[in-house]
Amino acid sequence: MIKRSVLVALALVLAWIYMLAVPTVIGHAAAVPIPSWWNQLFPSLRSGILTWLVIVHTFAVLVASLPVAFVIEPIYGRAGVWVALALTVVIYASTRAWIPFAEFGPSPMRLKVATLFDAIKLLGFLPALVWVFGAWPSNNRIERPREP
Repeated sequence: MIKRSVLVALALVLAWIYMLAVPTVIGHAAAVPIPSWWNQLFPSLRSGILTWLVIVHTFAVLVASLPVAFVIEPIYGRAGVWVALALTVVIYASTRAWIPFAEFGPSPMRLKVATLFDAIKLLGFLPALVWVFGAWPSNNRIERPREP
């Protein structure tokens, strides 16, 4: 009973840290200026800026998710992926990040695709990283099978 309470409390603390870390890292990443050569790679200024923002946002969510996933995996083990998914769903729903989907209407297709991709990143990166960390082989001798 106490162990479960501690694990739930720890999950809430991790959710709070993650909820603060993601927008902070995204904000810092979004402040990085677009290199002068970047827009020359695209047919229009809009497509160059949107592509830059998607790449920077993706990298920022990944960077913010790595330490939290690194902490979740060893603590929660096999249940870590589900804990991470629950955290991201609760954070996504409670921060009202789903609002852009309600206002899709007349927006251009490229913005719809970017919004959908953002939702996938925000909901999927943390559980995916926890799964990847769990799939890595252990360096612990007790956990490794002995070779004949």
